Parts: sequence; structure tokens; C-alpha cells
Amino acid sequence: MKLSRILSVALLGAVAMTSSAMAAGTTAGTKITNQPTLNYSMGNKVIKDTKVQSASYVVDKVINLVTVRTADYKQNLAVGESKMVSFTVTNKGNSTENFLLKRFGEKAQFKFSINKFYVDADNSGIIEPKEKIDTKYIKLAKDSKATVFMEVLTDAKTSLKKVNRDGLMVQAVDASLKAYIASKTNNLSKVDVVFADGNGGKDAKRDGQYGTYYQWTTVQGGDVKLDVVLEYEKVIKDPVNGTRNPKAIPGAQVLLKYQIANKTKTVAKNINFTINYDPSMVRLAKSKEVFGYGIKKPYFIIDRRGHEIGKSVETKKGTITFTIPEIKPGVTYYPHTATIIQ
Repeated sequence: MKLSRILSVALLGAVAMTSSAMAAGTTAGTKITNQPTLNYSMGNKVIKDTKVQSASYVVDKVINLVTVRTADYKQNLAVGESKMVSFTVTNKGNSTENFLLKRFGEKAQFKFSINKFYVDADNSGIIEPKEKIDTKYIKLAKDSKATVFMEVLTDAKTSLKKVNRDGLMVQAVDASLKAYIASKTNNLSKVDVVFADGNGGKDAKRDGQYGTYYQWTTVQGGDVKLDVVLEYEKVIKDPVNGTRNPKAIPGAQVLLKYQIANKTKTVAKNINFTINYDPSMVRLAKSKEVFGYGIKKPYFIIDRRGHEIGKSVETKKGTITFTIPEIKPGVTYYPHTATIIQ
């Protein structure tokens, strides 16, 4: 059991990668054979099950995809501050394909100093540090989809109220990452290429690519972001190994600690931080079960000096909510939970 499945953080606006059955049809390259048999009589003779030459053909490749925004079309972009939005890319074709990820937009009133694409590889709905790699292409099986995040940043000197329409163009490419060309003739013995995609944004219908974009408007930047960092997620004891090299097995104790830091120059108020866990797989530890590491309760939040602050409440089974009246500039608080694997 992976620790990432034991505990998760509820984050607003998370988008998860999913897959579903969309009936793309028989896989490209499949050989279909028709074998006729002839039965007849002539005079006093009856001829049965005479095999005739078979007919066969291969199923052609259908290139079909769609790219969809997952948030509102109009987005504000604070100058000098990066922002993430996401898209869902769906392979509706009948074969596994590579798809190039390209920038797609119109003539802009300002430039991005960063314009990158990241893939949510683990379906978590957020881009983790290990996933923050500028990605040029993805590979999708037929009837599957992926979430692609776009990060944009513009220089702090950019003028306000400027507009830019910019987003993601996805194009189907072959194994050498070259764009497909639709077959002009029908060859029954080979896999022809057929485009069946619609037109997205300004790309044409049936061209093997699909784009969509957001409309960005530059606004005044400001220090309004709290930094939330996972300090650790670790097993401290299990029923087999005790505290010596413990493993995530049933009965093991798992500790989770986050940092909520205000690195801005503005006071943050009315902070609510929620940690979710699956009660069918883990339960909150009892006070007597938790030992060492300064852990005295199954959930609490402290300041840098170890003083407990704010409120920590189990709002429902599987949900712990930490409420902090305010976090002043330069201050960091530390939410904790202690759980037992069932």
C-alpha cells in the first residue's frame, strides 16, 4: 500500500486524470478475414463446403482527439506571478498514439516569459515537483484521456489590462514524432490514416490536431499566496518491526506533517486547511498509541516553537480540518496527523 494512497490533501480546483470507454472501435491494424464456402448440386452430385479464396483487409487508423479547457475561459494573470491552468486531452481514435503538445494562441498584446506544459502523471489533480518537467508530447491509449497543466508567467514590468489568448494545441504524430498525413487512397492491405477530429479554436476540421486556449488579462500582482509544503509522511512503527526500519503494513503508525508558510508581506486571515484520509484503509491513532516525535494527539497544529495554535477538528470521519485565525508575514505553522493502517 503506497503512502500516497493512505493520506491526501484536499486542494481547491484539483483536476484528476481519468479514463473511460468511448467506443473508439476496432483497433487499427486488425486484420479482418472473410472466408466464403460454396455448397451446390449439379446433376446427381451434391458438392458441400467448397472453400473459395478468402478476402481480407486491415482496419485503418482513425485519428480523433479533443482538447478541452477545465476552467473558465477568461483568466486574470498577475504580472510577475506564475499561474497554472489545465486541459483535458482525449484520444478518441482507434489506436495508441503520440501527441505533440504545442503552444496555441493568437497575436498577443504581451509576451510570456514562461509558457510550459506539465502532465499530471499520477492523476493526483496537482503538479508535484517531480512532475514539473516541460513536456513536449504524451502517449495515450485509445479511449483514454490525460490532464495537461499549462504554466504561464509574464514579466513584472508588463503593462496592465493587456490581453493574450494562449493555450494548448495537441497534434497526433507517428513513432518518429512527425505529423500524420491523411491517406489519399484506400489500400486494403495496409493501414491508411483517416482524420476524424473536429476543429478546435482556429485549427481546421479533420487535420489531426485540436487546440483550445484561455484569454489572459494582466492585472496588478500582489503577495496573496501561502506556501504549503509536505515536510514529511513517514511510518514510525509497525507491529512486526517496531521502530526499527518500520514498513507501511496493517497496524503501522503513519505520521503526516505539513508546513503552511506566509512568505508574503500581507497578513492572511481565516485560513482553513483540510487533510483527508480513507477511513476504510486507515484510522486516526488514539493518544495512547502515538509515541515520541513530539506527537501527543492524533491531530494538531503548532507554531515554530511547538506551541499549539488554532483549532483542529475531525469535521467528519476521514476529514481533519485545521482553522487558523491569521498567519502574519514570515510566520509558519505546522499541521500534524497520526494514523494507523487498518
